[in-house]
Amino acid sequence: MKTILANVSTSFFVRNFLRTDVLQILNEKGSIRLVLLAPWEKLAYYRREFPQNFLVFEPLPEVRLRKVERFFKFLETSSIHARTTFISSRTALYRVGSKVRLVQRYLIFVFQRIFWHLGRFRWWRNLLRKIYFVLPNSAFDGILEKYRPDLIFCSTMVYMEDYVLAKAAKKRGIKVLGMTLSWDNFYGKTFLLVKPDWLFLHTDFIKEQAEKFGDFSRERTTVVGIPQYDRYFRKTGLKTREEFFKEIGADPSRKLILYGFSGKAGLDIEFDIVDILAEAVKKKELSEEVNVLIRPYPRYDFPQEKISAMKTRYGFLATPAVFHVGSGKGDWEFDEKSINFLLNSLAHADLVISMYSTFFIEAAIFDKPLVAVAFDGYQKRNYWNSARRFFDWEYLSDIKPLDGVWLVRDKEEFIRALNKYLSEPGYLLEGRRKIVEKECQFQDGFSGERLGKALLDFI
Repeated sequence: MKTILANVSTSFFVRNFLRTDVLQILNEKGSIRLVLLAPWEKLAYYRREFPQNFLVFEPLPEVRLRKVERFFKFLETSSIHARTTFISSRTALYRVGSKVRLVQRYLIFVFQRIFWHLGRFRWWRNLLRKIYFVLPNSAFDGILEKYRPDLIFCSTMVYMEDYVLAKAAKKRGIKVLGMTLSWDNFYGKTFLLVKPDWLFLHTDFIKEQAEKFGDFSRERTTVVGIPQYDRYFRKTGLKTREEFFKEIGADPSRKLILYGFSGKAGLDIEFDIVDILAEAVKKKELSEEVNVLIRPYPRYDFPQEKISAMKTRYGFLATPAVFHVGSGKGDWEFDEKSINFLLNSLAHADLVISMYSTFFIEAAIFDKPLVAVAFDGYQKRNYWNSARRFFDWEYLSDIKPLDGVWLVRDKEEFIRALNKYLSEPGYLLEGRRKIVEKECQFQDGFSGERLGKALLDFI
């Protein structure tokens, strides 16, 4: 019996790993035990959702609240010498409505600038890695002693749980495999403070980033694709348009506009954009009558009362983005219902609006016209607080030259883009294909299988 141990440190891991073909591949191998460390308040939920005999769920040790871990996470992200982190540090300094005192913000900013400049040097990054590695942390000692795993899989290489686990495993001579979580990771979330022995990556493009920002050798990487997008390429769980429209209460004679919220950074602006969209529908500024479906961002899902209020105020369609279980900021999960609803929302939308989310990739897979919001609704904001800054973040500026997303810079262009796409959905088609080629690479629907087999190669 061989044992693999991994952290369930984010609900994205559940979607990206547990709800893909990876589990089936590991299960079919036999003689494999997969030990998953999860937040204690979600253990019962995970055990119900994933009852396979080869899975063992144990409580995930709490490490994020420890001051030394928080300090090194600050050091790591501040030392990523990228435009994204440069912009983010300025935004934190000049943030509108910040509850942090100005003096404290300036002090943080000064240190961020120092570390950002130092971050261009490999010797600095290696120094931080060496210092962090020798710092003691026994949080995972008990679990490693109990299960004596043959392999550690760190599925994010972003959260401190993975770093603490990887460090403890390496000190015991246990092989550590890592994988990045998303397309933005190397631009603002990790330079691999603890390097795994081997790294799985979504694309060759991210492999370049791993070498540049993470000092990671190309020879110790495997590109596997994006497992959570397999069901998109296979159209797994796809309903007919009639079935889906009936489910959400949409008018089948009208086209569907999907608005996907992006997250905390632009949340207050996005409600202005929803207002503008509602006004355009009400005043018949669009070339035809439409359904509008609002998709909250999972981590900042809307409570039922807000969804009901949006339906009443705008007449728009809306539903919670995820299933809620647990407590705090991590009280959400991608259950099968949530994932299938998202797939059908993308598949049956006639155009998609967002600000800075992965919707620009996901909707492109379904060849949906894409509108990126790059203005501040009814507000006039400085650059550091404006939606204008988002497409200067590297992971978004990378797709800008592909000409697959219409970047709208004011209300008039916003309405013009919607009308153009409603009448000519094939507009910017080639650019959308280029986005999928660059950001997904594999389009065969077998990325989960590739990852599962790649993991088994190390057993």
